[in-house]
Amino acid sequence: MADNKPTLHHLQNSQSHITLWLLEELGIEYNLVKHPRVKGRSPPELHAVNPLGKSPTLVTPTGRVLTERSAIALWLISTYEQGKKFRSPAPVKKADGSIGEDDPVREELLISFSGSTLAPMLTLKLVFTLLVKQTPFPLRGLPWLIRYFVERVFLDAELVKQFGFLDSQLAPPDSESGERKWYLGTEEPTRADFSVMWYVDWAAQWKWIDLAKFPRLEKFHQRCTERPAWKRALEKGNGYNLVFW
Repeated sequence: MADNKPTLHHLQNSQSHITLWLLEELGIEYNLVKHPRVKGRSPPELHAVNPLGKSPTLVTPTGRVLTERSAIALWLISTYEQGKKFRSPAPVKKADGSIGEDDPVREELLISFSGSTLAPMLTLKLVFTLLVKQTPFPLRGLPWLIRYFVERVFLDAELVKQFGFLDSQLAPPDSESGERKWYLGTEEPTRADFSVMWYVDWAAQWKWIDLAKFPRLEKFHQRCTERPAWKRALEKGNGYNLVFW
């Protein structure tokens, strides 16, 4: 771009809020193009930038079009975070000579787990919820029964297991008491935290999980939403209600 700023194409009520939050955390100058949803979908103007109509879409100052939230976060942090505040820490050698596991591999593990294992389960919850909601009332009984059995036999138990895993990953290493603020034991969030927060907030807004049953995760969620940058992102965006259908 001519003004040497990245441009975020931000879709209403979408995961683009997480990228907007990161931009606010970085404290850099950026352009924000807000796209309203049209009948729940992305508008033609966003498809003109990204043929898939996906958001977030970030256009770098050189004109490169980046999609996928985690890749955008990697580029933003690598490009603008000179103080390394939001970067994954280097492996630390412990007193017994072993190497700690809070490293880029653990970061990638958490990001991959969230996107490859947890995301499909949440997508199934969404599909079945909307299938029941949008089926005409006289015919709604059949999809309701299908959803009920899938959730009872498989889906809900899997979500409890997977959110339990995310909760356990906030426990300190070596059986220490207490909890971590962030997933890699850092003082500030890293790319893993920005990634995980999307899925936690998505499930929480739809009430698919009871965060009270995952106390570390509940505090993590609260920690994110209380950050000034999160609140600024809410003010600058054009809506962040994930239960908009």
